[in-house]
Amino acid sequence: MARISLSCRWMRVLAFMVAISLVGAPAAAADILGTAQVRTASGKLLAAAGDGSFTYPRDGSVLSIGRVVATETRVELDDVSMLGGRVHADRVTIRHGRRAAISGLVVQGLLRDASSNALFQLDTSSYLVVSQKAVIGQKTGYVGLRLSVAPGYPGVASGAQVLVGLRERGSEKTNQLANRVVTAAGPWASLGFGAAPLIAGLPVVTEPLLAGVLPAANGIGGRAVAIAAQYLGVPYRWGGESPVTGFDCSGLTMFVYGQLGVPLTHYTGAQLHEGTPVPPEALQPGDLVFFDAGAFGIPGHEGMYIGGGLFIHAPHTGDVVRISSLNQYAQRYVGAVRPYA
Repeated sequence: MARISLSCRWMRVLAFMVAISLVGAPAAAADILGTAQVRTASGKLLAAAGDGSFTYPRDGSVLSIGRVVATETRVELDDVSMLGGRVHADRVTIRHGRRAAISGLVVQGLLRDASSNALFQLDTSSYLVVSQKAVIGQKTGYVGLRLSVAPGYPGVASGAQVLVGLRERGSEKTNQLANRVVTAAGPWASLGFGAAPLIAGLPVVTEPLLAGVLPAANGIGGRAVAIAAQYLGVPYRWGGESPVTGFDCSGLTMFVYGQLGVPLTHYTGAQLHEGTPVPPEALQPGDLVFFDAGAFGIPGHEGMYIGGGLFIHAPHTGDVVRISSLNQYAQRYVGAVRPYA
């Protein structure tokens, strides 16, 4: 991932938002291992996760954690979703003496490399920092995922910070030092970085984890994958069949193949029989893959295989169209069909 510079306007926005947020956030991280917090721009604690599941606000539109398990040596946070699925991580693991380990990171529907100090711009003033080592004065702390929310986002205070995976302990003296934001130390210091971070501007940066995976847009299957990839990041909507209003799983595949003149029924149970069955070892890009067998073997979910053991799908309410690994769904796999054969 290349190092690039932020625009002056974006730099000023980030500097202002992070400068006021660092008053509370890193100091809080100094006192706790793991879990997650939501804080105002001034540092006031709005909510904190404990064991079990966690949502903020109640509908989980800003932050949702499927499971929190804490021990004396580590904390695991599973199924972490932010901003209605625009950011999702399968697992965030925090251990003493180590940076957070983040697996299955998806930002705006794309699989992302969870590199330390990687920064993702989500819109004009919201951003995500991954596995951040923040150095301010003599204070060092770690945050697995740190989301700064743009002013005006519904359901959360203006400029709020969402901190997932907090680790580091410090004295009261170092906590006080953390509250002294010294912008004279350099522009990245005011953003909470000890060095210039990797910048992942969306959507212009080529996604390294997808390089060589998406097939050439030839053949019906390859063209179907190319079309589906255009809608990464579109919100899930039950019954949805349009990029304007959102997709559900079968609505996405029906819409994509409809653009290619291949009619499909808006029902997963029907699409399982609208094509030629394909064994796992013969999967090709564009094949429909099915999961979660219910009554009479009817699948409850589906997606489109894209190659490399990956598939595109619209998972569930609160998520977005994104790419996942078949390995993660191996226990739920039902079968596959080629709808144009």
